Amino acid sequence: MSPELQDVVEGMLSGTAVPSSDGLSGCVSGEFGLERDELTRCCITGIGPERAETAMELVLRCSEAGEKVFVMDMTGNYLSLVGYLPSLYVYRVGRNLPISPFSSSRKGFPELVAAAVQAVLGISKDERAHLERALQLSLSQGMASPRISEILEELLQIEAESHPRQGASIDSLRNALWELQEFDKQTQQKEVQAPALIDLSKGCSIRAARLAAIDIFLNLEPFDATAVVIDPADRVFSKEGPDDLQHALELSADGLAKKGAFLIMATSTSSNLPRWVTDTLSSEIKCGSVRGCLDIFRSQCESKCHERVCPKREKRPSLLSAALYEGKPLLVVSRYSEGAYAVRVRRTEFKPITDADLERHMKTLGENFEAQGGCRKRTMLLERIFTDKSMQKTAMDLLVLIRGGRVPVDAIMKQRSSALRRVVRTLSKYFLIVESADGNGINWYKLTKAGERALEEGGDADEGEVRV
Repeated sequence: MSPELQDVVEGMLSGTAVPSSDGLSGCVSGEFGLERDELTRCCITGIGPERAETAMELVLRCSEAGEKVFVMDMTGNYLSLVGYLPSLYVYRVGRNLPISPFSSSRKGFPELVAAAVQAVLGISKDERAHLERALQLSLSQGMASPRISEILEELLQIEAESHPRQGASIDSLRNALWELQEFDKQTQQKEVQAPALIDLSKGCSIRAARLAAIDIFLNLEPFDATAVVIDPADRVFSKEGPDDLQHALELSADGLAKKGAFLIMATSTSSNLPRWVTDTLSSEIKCGSVRGCLDIFRSQCESKCHERVCPKREKRPSLLSAALYEGKPLLVVSRYSEGAYAVRVRRTEFKPITDADLERHMKTLGENFEAQGGCRKRTMLLERIFTDKSMQKTAMDLLVLIRGGRVPVDAIMKQRSSALRRVVRTLSKYFLIVESADGNGINWYKLTKAGERALEEGGDADEGEVRV
């Protein structure tokens, strides 16, 4: 490392190169040094708990400046804010969060609702069209906010009226929608108040949480919020979503900017976000250790002293080596108009919050919130289909075998085991496997998306219990 680069980094660590907090009393972000226009579309990038801690520090600064924060947390790391924001309301799907993504009152119903489901579950265009038709049928029958079970009944009616060739895609859609049954839970209709923490890490699957986050962001108008925080943001702003959904998300983000609200997006790297987000970022906060951030400064500092000879200096103790040894974090803020610079913010000692702490906090706000809903074993798709444990194991082994290679239909049907044949018929009935013929006229078994999802559930079964 060149001597000048050494001085720059040492200056940042010692505080001599850190912007002073004096004169920042009018700055919304405090020691972060970001003005209002620079928080219009801010991205926090990093891996691990440091990203969440940095985002919570920024939330506290915004709250101290009088902003009404609205946090959508899909990681479970933001509950510690409860200990520092006495007026923070906590909401969870199936408890006290009145949300129904399939309601006719949602923006763009039913096309945009079906587009969000397509992005979350990865359904095909044909399956999306069937879902749109089922939602329209539900609305025509007076169901303004249909449950998943009611949508599945409408799909059965559509399948009865459709060509047999369309039955396969309808069955696949019905299997995929099973993952969204968390929204069937009835909750008391209450108005969401800001400041609010939408905890999407408990009580629902990852896909259901992602759909809920997309639905909330598309319908932010009723919420009185001036700062919106999303973590991880790439689950809402996906690069692979349908074009009409991307356009709707962009319009919603532009609506926040027009009314002067902040949009703070936390993700592992900004490359996970679509171009319309990265091209319009007003600022980026990079989180990482000193070792991880050195490359950012090396390219900048070495370019400045490349053309001149640096004078020799006496060897002295290196603050950099001590910081590397201790693993102290270094926060780098990148303004796209002024480049990158380092800041040091006061670190809050965030403490873990238990369910009992959360219940007491909500009680002080006049809310009867039951966080301790108990634990139950995760109900997997194969467990719903097969009540017998041995048949569940046979079905899982068969799915693994089919995914690993080509399994001929004749080889299975010639087996003496009647239990195996029953398992195959059941898996075919629920559209987890299908028969596919090759160019030689030989039929092989192939997994559907529902079958692949059943395998994913089986791989996650060791995670144990989930809180509901």
